[in-house]
Amino acid sequence: MPASETSLARVLIAEDDDSLRRLLELRLESEGYEVRCAEDGMEALEIVIKGWTPDVVVCDVMMPRLSGLSVCRELRDHAKTAKVPIILLTARCFDEDIQDVMRLGGITYMSKPFDFMRLTELLSALLHPGQAQQPRVIELTAARTEA
Repeated sequence: MPASETSLARVLIAEDDDSLRRLLELRLESEGYEVRCAEDGMEALEIVIKGWTPDVVVCDVMMPRLSGLSVCRELRDHAKTAKVPIILLTARCFDEDIQDVMRLGGITYMSKPFDFMRLTELLSALLHPGQAQQPRVIELTAARTEA
């Protein structure tokens, strides 16, 4: 459910790495998104169960208590989140588990490390599908700088 032009798009971040989670939160808020954060998959689902429905979810794959893959399956099983786009962030290789969960639909994959600009472009494409082509699988690496 894309955000309207007059409201802030709601982004749920589920990431167990504190520094990455905080960085994503600050950067996405500075881009104009309304952000809620969870340090694991269970907390992410609790946020949704309590009534906060995101427009898009940015979710790490490997997390304590409940993996990002399980979060994807749970979100797809409920009517109010069945169509919410999900971006999986992971340092894992693109494997069968990730392929299986992507078959649920509306799930995009980005490998860590990733370029923040590409993430914001992807968020924009997912939230406003008529304005940009929605990518299916994206593998990004951070640019290296030479000392």
